[in-house]
Amino acid sequence: MNDRSYPEGVDCVWLASDRNGHVGAFVTGGVGPIPVVVLASNEPAIEDLEGMVCELPKTSTARLLVSVKRPDDFIEMAERGFFVYDWSDVHRTANDSVNAYKPVAIPMKPRALDSLQGKLGEALAGVKFYEVSFSAETLLNVCAYTPCREAGC
Repeated sequence: MNDRSYPEGVDCVWLASDRNGHVGAFVTGGVGPIPVVVLASNEPAIEDLEGMVCELPKTSTARLLVSVKRPDDFIEMAERGFFVYDWSDVHRTANDSVNAYKPVAIPMKPRALDSLQGKLGEALAGVKFYEVSFSAETLLNVCAYTPCREAGC
């Protein structure tokens, strides 16, 4: 494993699982925190993960939780069984003090971690939030659960 730098300015996706064995896709907005363990792995490359998720067959319908300008990518990943989070600071106003990922789209039939094999399974092996249930969370401060890097660090 190599320690790679933060992909600053690149809106990429990293993956994690929760205590229920469900999978989540986290969209960085080019600045959101990424777990160090994700950056330490080059295979698969973080820049390729969203495409790999979207190549999976649809297994669910999806529900969009918030209004976003371009919901297609969020819905597409949720239709593959992933809980989809977006970096909330990208859309933060001066009155907000939130520093967390927020759920944007959820699957009606969540995908189980053990259903993913190969490179996607490997990408999920590094980050498991044992204290978190994606189906119950509203905001998720990932840095509270695992060491992370952010843009500019």
